[in-house]
Amino acid sequence: METETKTLTPTERINRRTVTEIYSALATGDMQGFMERLAPDVTWTVAAGGATGGTYHGPQEVLEKAMAPIAVDWSDFTITTFELTPVGDNLFAQGEYRGVNRTTGKEGAARFVHVWHLLDGIAQRFETVFDTHTIWRATQ
Repeated sequence: METETKTLTPTERINRRTVTEIYSALATGDMQGFMERLAPDVTWTVAAGGATGGTYHGPQEVLEKAMAPIAVDWSDFTITTFELTPVGDNLFAQGEYRGVNRTTGKEGAARFVHVWHLLDGIAQRFETVFDTHTIWRATQ
């Protein structure tokens, strides 16, 4: 579910589509599709304090750091994007990861807020501003 409150510029429409495709590729396990939407020198910064805290460089390292915790912790993984807010070359994404926690067997969810910086529809860098992956909330 996404909200749109203003008329988007052509750049904002392209960036919104790109980020939607990135999350779709990640959720469906399309690793090639995920990496194709990232610049060769992409950087990903994760807020300190979490197990994945730090800055990662290049599509392969980003993919490994993005997918490793998901693959280890969750099965039946999905991403629900609640809101995509484009502002020029930046896009703010809020959403939720859902899946089954492999340790407990319970279905659960974790919220996230990402900020994407794009150029010509390619992700140059992004930040995980808020990620509750380590604070799994049981939903069932």
